[in-house]
Amino acid sequence: MADTSKKEVVEDKKDEKKAKGDEKEQELSEEDKQLQDELNMLVERLTEANQALYKPALESLRTQIRASTTSMTSVPKPLKFLRPHYDTLKTVYEKIKDKETQRFCADIISVLGMTFSDNKESLKFRLLGSKEAMGSWGMICHGLHIIDWSVNNYILTDFRHLAGQVSIEWQDLTETDKDMKEKLLKMAKEIVPYHMAHNAEAEGCDLLMEIERLDLLQDYVDETAYTRVCLYLTSCVAYVPDPENLTLLKTAVDLYRKFKQYPQALRFAMQLNDQKLVEEIFYSCKDSLVQKQLAFMLGRQQVYLELNDDMEDYDELTEIMSNTHLNNNFLALAREIEEHSSIYKK
Repeated sequence: MADTSKKEVVEDKKDEKKAKGDEKEQELSEEDKQLQDELNMLVERLTEANQALYKPALESLRTQIRASTTSMTSVPKPLKFLRPHYDTLKTVYEKIKDKETQRFCADIISVLGMTFSDNKESLKFRLLGSKEAMGSWGMICHGLHIIDWSVNNYILTDFRHLAGQVSIEWQDLTETDKDMKEKLLKMAKEIVPYHMAHNAEAEGCDLLMEIERLDLLQDYVDETAYTRVCLYLTSCVAYVPDPENLTLLKTAVDLYRKFKQYPQALRFAMQLNDQKLVEEIFYSCKDSLVQKQLAFMLGRQQVYLELNDDMEDYDELTEIMSNTHLNNNFLALAREIEEHSSIYKK
């Protein structure tokens, strides 16, 4: 009995310590408490009958959210404190009469909705919103890890959240849903440039693959990103069925041509087995040295082009593509290897 009572005392002390620890975790600093009270007051103001107060209250909410998401290191406390009011804000949205104010409210609901890992309404309210630039809300829309306060783990809430919803929504659309497709396409055109500018090229490519608009990459890929984009596209070819795999290769070829990377473009054009495209790449290259490199690549794959007689270096390019000097080059290489090996033996 004595041992049992001792155990009970120990367990009671553990429970007491745990309760105190939880209470300590839930304590807020004076500054946080003031912020929470201010946000609660603003939400309460939105529930009042006087709708003239709504616009200033929403402006204050946006200011608080933007101020908290301008740094990658700061935790967005306004979003933490506003999470319990998510349903309230949706109710407020429904009763707002002024269209501009209603769209403004939708923007805030959309951003707040990103903090819920299982929420599918952020896209809905984004489409209902003011169409303000996505990046204007701060780092919340780019790579910021926000604490999911309901399950105490970190979730990623950024453009990927919206991009995933755009992909899912697109798959559910039919040919008759042209208006919705236009809206989603417009949103994709906002998301992809942001991905490209923030080292998230793979996510941008994935989104365009889902909506079958890889041709848009031409408009958003610059010299700093095209190598990574093309590498990702060509790496995905083995895992994508026909004809999507051919689309990936063609997109990579177009990007390489855009930035005058002719050897890489020719490599994948030959993989496509597109003779016309191979000729276009070869003739569009104006650098004689690079053109000779292309000729060697063609010769290695036993691809022969009928060149124009008036082309510069016509004879040399023809000989290279015909592998005329292939045997002599191999013999020369063998002699050099033999000479170097004899030097090392000595």
